[in-house]
Amino acid sequence: MTVRVEIAVQDEAGLEVAARAGAHRIELCVDLDRGGLTPPVDLVERCARRASALVAAQEARPHFDVHVLIRSRAGQDDFLGRPEEFVYSDEEIALMARQASEVVAAGAAGVVFAALTPEGRLDLPAIEQVRDAALEAAQSAMRSVTLTAHRALDAMPSVEHRTEAVTTLLGAGFHRVLSSGGAARALDGAADLARMVEASEALLDVCAGGGVRPADIEDLVRRSAVTDVHLSARRRPGSLVEPDAPDTTTDPAIAAAAVDAAGAL
Repeated sequence: MTVRVEIAVQDEAGLEVAARAGAHRIELCVDLDRGGLTPPVDLVERCARRASALVAAQEARPHFDVHVLIRSRAGQDDFLGRPEEFVYSDEEIALMARQASEVVAAGAAGVVFAALTPEGRLDLPAIEQVRDAALEAAQSAMRSVTLTAHRALDAMPSVEHRTEAVTTLLGAGFHRVLSSGGAARALDGAADLARMVEASEALLDVCAGGGVRPADIEDLVRRSAVTDVHLSARRRPGSLVEPDAPDTTTDPAIAAAAVDAAGAL
């Protein structure tokens, strides 16, 4: 069984840590403390170039690549059960469509986004607008782009809403959804994640993310049947930093432990 590891990073140094640890891809964003926002285009471009260089130098997996979060704003509070966190105005949707186009043109291999209605269902017209902008940019660059729906699904009212969303996103051309199964920690949402995996019919990947620790991965995969896991692998506040450690919050030891745990399955 192959379990792929995705690490959320905020900078080029974090990308290097993830790549050298053996991660399969990164999700690039800024402001991880609030769940992440769209990073600047110049950072995307630098990271895409660096990822390609690391692959060419055999310092990363052969298909290691950069996926970019598209999220125009974030609040300070927990979003579980609060779909309004992902309800966007027309202006915000247009902004995210532009951002999706720009980051794909800058070299992103994938984009990560979603939008909800006030009732907690997928805002399909908004999602399609951002999706189409990403696809058009990829077509102009003569390459493909991977579409992932982010944890907005965890703000939905129930697992029934999330399984319905999986089916809808599959029909909309998405390749992956990121979810904790509606729980604060993906391990606690494993049963709901298993329902989402079943709904995907192996045509769309369900990536478990949300409070994932390396020690959780074996149990999480066994209970949910996911084949992708997502974590930030951030250094804990106050932890000892080695003199030669990279200048980033991404912890090499945590990243390597996650990859090792996934590789043992």
